Amino acid sequence: MRYLPDVLGPGFGATKLQLEPDQISPRSATLVRYTPAEDPKSQLPDRVVPVNVKPGGGPNQGSFRILPPSASPQQRAGSYPNHSDAAAQWDDSPAQNLDYLQDYLTSELRGREIEAVDELDAPSAPQFIAVYVHGWNDYFYQAHLARMMAHLGAAFYAIDLHRYGRNMPRQSGIIPYNCYEDDYTTYDRELDWAIATARQEHPDLPLVVMAHSNGGAVVSGWASRHHDAYDGLIFISPWVVQDVSGIPAGNTVRTVIAKYMKRLHIPMLGPGSTVYQDSLVGYATIGSPLPRRLVPFGNDPAVHGWVTNPQWRINNGAPILFGWLSAILSTQQWLVDHASFSNQPVLCLTAAHDPDDFYHPEIARVDHLMAQKRKSAGMPPLCQNLLKHRLYWSTMSKSILSKSNISEQETPYETALVDWSEAARHTDTVLNGNLIEERINTLYGQVGGGLTLRQMSGLHDLTLSQPLERAEFFAEVAAWITHSGILNK
Repeated sequence: MRYLPDVLGPGFGATKLQLEPDQISPRSATLVRYTPAEDPKSQLPDRVVPVNVKPGGGPNQGSFRILPPSASPQQRAGSYPNHSDAAAQWDDSPAQNLDYLQDYLTSELRGREIEAVDELDAPSAPQFIAVYVHGWNDYFYQAHLARMMAHLGAAFYAIDLHRYGRNMPRQSGIIPYNCYEDDYTTYDRELDWAIATARQEHPDLPLVVMAHSNGGAVVSGWASRHHDAYDGLIFISPWVVQDVSGIPAGNTVRTVIAKYMKRLHIPMLGPGSTVYQDSLVGYATIGSPLPRRLVPFGNDPAVHGWVTNPQWRINNGAPILFGWLSAILSTQQWLVDHASFSNQPVLCLTAAHDPDDFYHPEIARVDHLMAQKRKSAGMPPLCQNLLKHRLYWSTMSKSILSKSNISEQETPYETALVDWSEAARHTDTVLNGNLIEERINTLYGQVGGGLTLRQMSGLHDLTLSQPLERAEFFAEVAAWITHSGILNK
C-alpha cells in the first residue's frame, strides 16, 4: 500500500480507495496511518497525560503527568492574546510558573497526583490496531488522538468516509453534497477496506474500531453485519438515537422524505445551531474572558481554537439533504429492530448532559462577564438574533460557493454569541448523553464481552475538550483497554 504525506505533517500518511461514482459525484475514501517513528512530536502527545497512558493501559486513573507547552496539540505561535488581562480578571491569579502549575492542577484535578515531565518515552511496538471513524460534517484532524493511542500500544489508523474531509468532491450546481449518503450500508465497503489494510500491515493483532457521533451509527450498522471483523468497539458520543419511531406514521414520514424530498437543501439554522461550533473556536475569537483554570494553557486549542479546513468541515454545520436525514433515521431504527452483535467488549463514553458542579463557579463568572459585555454593547436581543442569522448565512455562502481548494489554515470565524454560556464547553450541546446511554445499553447491554458506559465532563467530541477533561477521557480509554482483555485476544 502506498501512503503519501498527509496534511497533518510528519508521521501521518494517507492512501485512497477509489469508489464507483454515482449520479452525484466521484467518490473516494481516505485512510490515514500514523507512524510514531516519523513524528517528531510522538513523545509529546498532549499537555496533560494520565499515567496509565502506556502499553497495556492500567487501572491507575489517579495520577497525571504534565508536559511542556510544546505538547499542546495544534500549537500556534503565541498564545491567548489577552493573557495578562485574562489573569487580571481573577482576584488571586498567581505567577505563571511550573510550581504554580503543579500546585494548581493538583487542586483542579481534585487532589490527584500530578508530576511534571519533559516528554514521555517513545511509543513501543503496537499491541493492537485502532481504526477511527469521524462524525458528521467532520474528518480526522485530531493528531493528538493518534499520538495518545500509540502510547497505549495502538497501531493507529483513521478513515475519512466518502464526501467527507479529504474526499470532498468538486461539485457543480447550487446544491452541495457534503456528507451526503442515502444508504448507510454503502459505507461497509470502505470500512472493510480500511480494516483489511490495517490487518494486512499488522497481522495477528486484535482490532478495535473507534467511532464518534455519526460514525457511531455507521460503525454499529457495520458491526452488526460483520461479527468476526473486530475485537472491540469504542464509541465517543455515538449518534444512535434520535429517530421518528415515536411519531405517528413515523415510517411513512421517513419514506416520503426519502422518495420525494431527498434533494432539498436545508442548512442548519436556529437559536442553538452554532453552539457546538462556538465551543471549538478560541475564547478571544468569540470575545469571551478566559476561565482562571485555563490561564496556564494559553497555547492550547481549547483556548485559541481548533484549526480545521473550512472546505472539509463547514463552520456552523454542513447543508442537510432530506435523503441523508432519512438514511440516518432509518439506520437508527434498523439498529433497534434488527441489529445483533458479537461477543466483544464495548466502551461508550458520552459527554455530560449537565455541567459538573465542579465547574459552576467559573461558569458563573464567565457568564457574568459576558452578560456585562453584551449589555454594554447596547444591542437588543432581537437584533442580536438577526445578526447571528446574517453571520450564519454569510459563513455558509462562503463555504458553499467557493470553488477553489483551500489548504489547512485558520480562517475568520464570525458569531454573535446569542444565548451563549460557558457551560457549553463542558456538556454535549449536540446530543443527549442520557438517551445515548439508554440506546447503547439496549443494543450492546446483552453482549457477553461486556459493556462499559461512562458519562463525563467535556464536549460532544470528548477528544476536543479542555486539557484536563481530555486527560480524563484518555484515562478512561486506558483503563478499559486493561479491563476489557483486548490485549489477550
